[in-house]
Amino acid sequence: MKRLFVTIGLIGLVVLSAMGQKKREVMTPTAVSYVLPRVEYDVAVTMECVELIPGPLCRYAEEELGERPEIETAGQQWRVKTIRLEPRSVPDKNAMFSVGASGTYGAVALNLTPEGFLAGVGGVYRAGESGKSNEAVYKEEKRPVVKEASYVDFGVRSTKKEVLDSNFTMVEYEGEMRRQWDPIIRYELKDEADYASECAREIFNIRQKRLEAIATVNQAALDELERLEADYMSLFMGKRISRKVVKRFTFAPEKADDSILLFRFSESKGITTKNNVAAQPYIVEVRNVVVVDTKNGNGGQGNAAGSGITYRVPAVADLVLMKGDEEVLSVRAVLPQLGYFATFPTDVIDNEGIYMEFYPEYGSLKGIGRK
Repeated sequence: MKRLFVTIGLIGLVVLSAMGQKKREVMTPTAVSYVLPRVEYDVAVTMECVELIPGPLCRYAEEELGERPEIETAGQQWRVKTIRLEPRSVPDKNAMFSVGASGTYGAVALNLTPEGFLAGVGGVYRAGESGKSNEAVYKEEKRPVVKEASYVDFGVRSTKKEVLDSNFTMVEYEGEMRRQWDPIIRYELKDEADYASECAREIFNIRQKRLEAIATVNQAALDELERLEADYMSLFMGKRISRKVVKRFTFAPEKADDSILLFRFSESKGITTKNNVAAQPYIVEVRNVVVVDTKNGNGGQGNAAGSGITYRVPAVADLVLMKGDEEVLSVRAVLPQLGYFATFPTDVIDNEGIYMEFYPEYGSLKGIGRK
């Protein structure tokens, strides 16, 4: 009997010890920190730069070919091809929070992303289920340069013509002095009538050669001749060498009706300094900002460990890309930093067995329900 009481007593001590240990663990205060995001935009500007290289024989172009050199001085020609705006969520240093608990830990069962963004409370965070990217791309169409047609452009022969001047000399013929025509040959540039006749003849000549070439054309030889002619022409006309240049920027909308100067652009220099007022400005304007129920929000900078889950009620706005005074792109964007903070009580989460899901890239509420 004595052994029985001893055994029961030992069991009771073990149970009480375990209960005491469990009670101490439950009552240990704890806190979990998280951060809400703000949205910044990565800007990628793709440009085409064309290097203008004069030909070494450019000063002879008009004399020998009857054409003015296309390139007379070295320089550059720049053109914007695309502007890509891609949103990126980054931690907001003014939106760092922590939630504490003691006794019941349901409220601190947070789901966080690798960046520390709030993804859910008491639920399962499923990576890759974030909102769709709001990437925007502006593509600038190349505006063709209209060149007036000239008959000189179609000349395929020499630009000079042979002219015979009237010249008479006196010669003796059968004992009699007679005048005899002795022409002096000289050359001068052809006039408009000469080019008109030549071009007309050349049209018929080309038509005849086209018929002959249908059966006998050697495409490889024609391609090589075209390449060789282009090389020779570049000695007079000059040449262009094109390359792609990409510049990157970052900007973040900070307030409603904001106007952000991205860069200034010059056709002769590309992207220049922002204080170069002679260059074309590219600006992003924040328009038509909408925030749901702002009267119940607060504009605080974050709080310490407390009794609520703080999340964002984001703003929605139009981001408008302006090229000078011309509107070239408009996209509807979600901007968390222009919204406000809201708080959901942790005691409701604990007592009602509630789970919450958030859009981690915006810090906004996605869904709420019971477990």
